[in-house]
Amino acid sequence: MTSFINNEEFNNKKVIFIMGAIATGKSYLCVDLATHFRGEIINSNKMQVYKGLEITMRG
Repeated sequence: MTSFINNEEFNNKKVIFIMGAIATGKSYLCVDLATHFRGEIINSNKMQVYKGLEITMRG
């Protein structure tokens, strides 16, 4: 895979996605992983994707 960024440190970084149902321990797992691997957490709990579903607002 060819990268346009020539920063070797940037190209070696990994991303881990933790996904699952509500109240299954995802947040605790994320904190443990971030602590162990010296990473950071980007939280998107409120983000939802609806494929093929039109969302309308009535006012």
